[in-house]
Amino acid sequence: MRAKESALKNNIFTLMLLSFSGSLIYGLPYFRKYYYDDYMALYQLNNLEMGYLGSAYGLLGLFSYIIGGYLADRFTAKRLLIFSLLATGLFGFLHLFFVELWQLLIIYGVWGITSLLTFWPSLMKVVRMLADEQEQARAYGIFEGGRGVVSAAHLAVATAIFSYFQTQALSSKGIEMVIIFYSIAPIFCGFLLMFLLKEQKHEQKSEKINPKGVLALIKMPALWLVVAITFCTYFFNMSFYYFTPYSSNIIGTSAVFAAILTVLAQYIRPISSTASGFMADRFGKAKIMLFGFVTMGFGVLCLIFTARLSGFIQVNVLVISCIVVYVAMYANFSIYYALLSEGKIPLHFAGIAIGIVSTFGYLPEIFAPLLAGVLLDNYEGDLGYHIYFSIMIAIAILGAFFCFIWIKKYNKERQ
Repeated sequence: MRAKESALKNNIFTLMLLSFSGSLIYGLPYFRKYYYDDYMALYQLNNLEMGYLGSAYGLLGLFSYIIGGYLADRFTAKRLLIFSLLATGLFGFLHLFFVELWQLLIIYGVWGITSLLTFWPSLMKVVRMLADEQEQARAYGIFEGGRGVVSAAHLAVATAIFSYFQTQALSSKGIEMVIIFYSIAPIFCGFLLMFLLKEQKHEQKSEKINPKGVLALIKMPALWLVVAITFCTYFFNMSFYYFTPYSSNIIGTSAVFAAILTVLAQYIRPISSTASGFMADRFGKAKIMLFGFVTMGFGVLCLIFTARLSGFIQVNVLVISCIVVYVAMYANFSIYYALLSEGKIPLHFAGIAIGIVSTFGYLPEIFAPLLAGVLLDNYEGDLGYHIYFSIMIAIAILGAFFCFIWIKKYNKERQ
């Protein structure tokens, strides 16, 4: 057991380096959600068009993960990671000059390729190689926790930049400076990996794909149960950004407070992700996730009722509700890949399995922004938000149900 523990311990620096890069590359595709109203005003978009941007990015993910897994087996991970970081940053600078909707859609689509197709599968492949099979939950937890620390740091910098210009009545300039910051960051990471990340000479080529084996994999109920659990978890990851406009438009907080409220998630992420990884190894992955879904649903329910409150109590309930959702959300987010080994998914098909889980489990990336955009544009006031939040609660209930099935079937089989 000591040798297994040292495998992860000896690769902590590499794991942190990957966490650093794995956080900063997603600054550009997602930063608009933290400055929702000001971004929308700068580029003269409505809620539905904002949804289009998210869907353009997410649509690439539908095809990216499986293809990216293939590329990760054919090219060295280091080269793919460096290319992804540099290309993402370069197109960030183009964002400053291409301002029409169709141009923005292209840019977000390219980011879908550079951060999902050529980056994510290679990143996951390297992370998996840094730990023993029995340490996967902890490895993913530490990795996500590290990403959370970096996210909290760069979001604090971005928020400070935005706040400075907003106090000078230059919100549009603040958005532009945030774009510049998030364009420089991945380029910096690309050069960092160029010099510090060692070539993974021990990377193994995947076995030749056996159609019968793949068919057997696809028929495994455990695989699709992981897909369902991932889907429910990821829906929340695509939805909590709407806490920002809800806070400013419905509750009446300032734009800066609303942005900080959403950025707060990244401060909670490292603690929740890391702790849940260790707790999952001890108490059971699905049990932790079941509790997480129940907690998320309760937190969103409280969030709905904040519109009926006022004053100091309203703001406090708003903040506490968001914190509850964030803790549970990132606890679940760091665990679901670890379910694959518990569901007896063959190790030699792990790459394909992760591709399938990512392809279908991340579908909320495509439709959640569109759904939110339609509801917010067609239902005035708090009604649109409350309908969407009610859907979130329904998804949490579904997630808890899927976890309950997993506990009854797969945890029982292990006893």
